[in-house]
This record gives sequence, structure tokens and C-alpha cells, in this order.
Amino acid sequence: MKRRAFFLLCSLVGGAALNAFAADVPRKAPDFAIQTAPEKYIWLSEYSGKTVVLAFILTTCPHCQFTTGILTKLEKEYAPKGVVFLESAIEPMSSLHIPDFKKALNVTFPVGYDDQTYAATFLGAGPDDPMLMPQMVIIDARGMISTQFSGDEPGFARPQQEATIRAAIEKALAPAAKPAAPKPAATKK
Repeated sequence: MKRRAFFLLCSLVGGAALNAFAADVPRKAPDFAIQTAPEKYIWLSEYSGKTVVLAFILTTCPHCQFTTGILTKLEKEYAPKGVVFLESAIEPMSSLHIPDFKKALNVTFPVGYDDQTYAATFLGAGPDDPMLMPQMVIIDARGMISTQFSGDEPGFARPQQEATIRAAIEKALAPAAKPAAPKPAATKK
């Protein structure tokens, strides 16, 4: 019973509902600031030219904690390839929970906090659109959001989540597809 109530609380705090919004990808990633301390921010523009994995979480949400564990594992593999991992906690008072959250999960990448409405706008959602947590975007080196995940997507469920994220990172790291050369016109005999 406690576990069910906890999941319900995670959903309510995250603004969750049965139907999550769907944002178009690929799309240009707007600049975004993740607050890490009073008057201290990490800006996405600081990572221009790099692939960025940005997750929006609730520090007390078990699914978000599971995702953070995967990102911590993937960071060890992909950071040497220039991939940057970031998280932004969006529940009220999240700044108070981040130190314990990072310590408990051995997180080595930056975790900051933001207002939920600000994060929703970045994700392409309206202020009243539901968000199932966690939410994640992968931004390629050209600054395009190439992939966006919501906590309710089938490929983002626990059994396949790591493979899904890994495939999206690989897609973002792949060189942009070059347009095919035009075919020569057929000649009549």
C-alpha cells in the first residue's frame, strides 16, 4: 500500500497523467539553464558542439532513480566520446534533496534543479500538459534534440531502457546523413 501511494505521489508531483504530450523531433534545442546553487547555473550552450543527454527527474521517484543509475553507468562509457550527461530535478524543494540523491546513487555528473513549468516549456509542453517522469532529451552536436523520451513510453520501461538510451546516444553520435547525389537522368535509346 505504501509503495502504491508513493508512486501516486511521484506522478502527482511530476504533473503526471495517463496521456503524456508528444513533442516533435528533431527540433532545435533552445538554450536552457540548470540551477546548481543560488545564482549558479549550467547552460546547455556551454556544451555547444557536444552530444548532451539531459534528464528531467524527481529525486524521490523510483523510476527516475533507476534511470539515473543507467545514466551513471552510460556516462562511464560515453563521456570519453565527448557525451555530456546532465539532470534537472523539477519537484518543489528539490535542491534540498540533490546532495543525498547524488550520494545514494553515486552520481558523477551534474544534477541541478529547475521549475517544472520552465522544464515543460523546454520539452515542448504547455503549462497544463501532463508529464510522466522521468523525461529525457538527447541533443546532438548540431544542437538538435534528436530523441525525446517520456516515462510512459514502452521503450523507456525498465527491461529495455538501457538499450533504448544507448541506441539514441549512438544515433546522436552518428555523422549526419548526407543527402544522396541526384541520379542522372535516364537517356532514351
